Amino acid sequence: MTIELFLIFLLIFVSSSFIKGWSGFGTNLIAMPILASVLGYPLDVSVTIVVSVNIFMNVAILLENKKFNIKSLEHIKVLVFFGVVFTFVGALLLKSPDNADALKVIAGCIIVLTAIYRILITFFTITFEINEKHLHHYFIPVGIISGFFNGIAGLGGLPVLILLSNSSMKRDTFRTTIVSYFLVMNIVAIIGYLLAGTFTTFVGISIGLMIIPSILFCLLGVWLSRRVSDKLFSRVMLFVLLFMGLNLIINGLYHTSIISFIFSS
Repeated sequence: MTIELFLIFLLIFVSSSFIKGWSGFGTNLIAMPILASVLGYPLDVSVTIVVSVNIFMNVAILLENKKFNIKSLEHIKVLVFFGVVFTFVGALLLKSPDNADALKVIAGCIIVLTAIYRILITFFTITFEINEKHLHHYFIPVGIISGFFNGIAGLGGLPVLILLSNSSMKRDTFRTTIVSYFLVMNIVAIIGYLLAGTFTTFVGISIGLMIIPSILFCLLGVWLSRRVSDKLFSRVMLFVLLFMGLNLIINGLYHTSIISFIFSS
């Protein structure tokens, strides 16, 4: 890795990690689209690097917050099972170059849907609640979708987040459950990428170089988020997220960036 490339990677990861610490999202939703659609790295390389670095940040946040509890997954074990199985399916699909463009479009759509969902709950009051007793009816379909999204882009959190956040689950139970689920799915995704053979020397070097800066800036974002209330920052980042998702879709469909696509139309 050249010094110029290292500095580009460093800028991408420290900024997205800081945003993750501040707002709760960043690496998977921002760094991955930049690597895949702006810098032009293969999707499997981009996803493997980002998800691998992200797992270290999640562990750091969990240690800092002390929220991880594997027993909290007991009541959603069916969802976890299907999430795990279909993560491997997604990881195997990610490895094939023939699927790259289609998976970019799918990943871009997930990011756009995530942005739209966060915009809706930020600017509007959503009054839809699923009784916790009826949650099990949704475990199999949500687990399948979550696992597939997790395998192809490390973005399996959205379906589960929507399901659990719109349930009658108590706030503390929700936080512990969702954090524990995210960590388990991150680990499973890494195992899937190892089995699919997406780890290369370049991927390993990139991960190793970005771990410490990403953790430090992520924790800095967490620290600042508790001391500075900045709704404008969070709302601007939602529209940045929307742009990133659309850019990935355009790249998958037309092999260009959204800006070049607009000016060439």
